[in-house]
Amino acid sequence: PTSFSVEGILEAVTRHIVCGDQALALADDVTFTNCLVTMRPKTTRAELPSRAIVRTNITNKFIEYIERLR
Repeated sequence: PTSFSVEGILEAVTRHIVCGDQALALADDVTFTNCLVTMRPKTTRAELPSRAIVRTNITNKFIEYIERLR
């Protein structure tokens, strides 16, 4: 990524959780969100994905994947 976007951070966090076999709760973990804010201090809490948003993104990506297989 070359610039910040809400969609980009959602994709990065989703990929980190899925590929790193992390718990969904990581998205709401204070130390994890602090790391994200440290990398871009202007980031607001509203720009960071919650556990529910990450879960929805994972579900939607899975549905898209299954539909492509059909």
